Amino acid sequence: AAGSSWDILLNKGDSVGNVKQVVNERFQVIDIDLFDTDKETIQELKATKQVICYFSAGSKEGWRSDVGDFKAGDTGKALDGWPDENWVNVKSENVRAIMKKRIQMAATNGCTAIDPDNVDGFDGGQDGFGYDKTAYVDYVKFMAQEAKNNGLAIGLKNAVDLIPDVVDVMQFAVNEQCHEYSEECALYKPFTDQNKAVFNIEY
Repeated sequence: AAGSSWDILLNKGDSVGNVKQVVNERFQVIDIDLFDTDKETIQELKATKQVICYFSAGSKEGWRSDVGDFKAGDTGKALDGWPDENWVNVKSENVRAIMKKRIQMAATNGCTAIDPDNVDGFDGGQDGFGYDKTAYVDYVKFMAQEAKNNGLAIGLKNAVDLIPDVVDVMQFAVNEQCHEYSEECALYKPFTDQNKAVFNIEY
């Protein structure tokens, strides 16, 4: 809900190394990496927190354990500044099957919500597929249904252009640096109007 306090663990070592400290912190929500945090750690966090589990839904990251599940045609352009990461084809049934497994993994490991990143590949045509935002609206709604099927909440990560189309099926939002790009913060009003939390990160 709006007004919930939160924190995010950005470094792999933090996910396990600082868990004892994090468990005792007063904030209500923690955002951690789905792959870098083991089930036992998630369960320990869950004793005192709502646990949001992060994964990239819009890109193939070359270091993830399921990278071999992607097929030819599933990937597009490299992400700017991330040479070992490529945008994925959000219309690919295989990509969707991979994300379905990740959502199921989040549920099995004890996450209470998911934070699927990189759902703005349409912006500036950066995905290399030439899709407009309607393809990404459909993709986000697909993940929202899968999350619901698995008893998980789901948040919209950045992708402010999608807000009007998906706010009703999101339970929260995660935003990076809307205070730096100040015109973006006001775009989250549809979330706060529904008493849904908008978790902000400023680097």
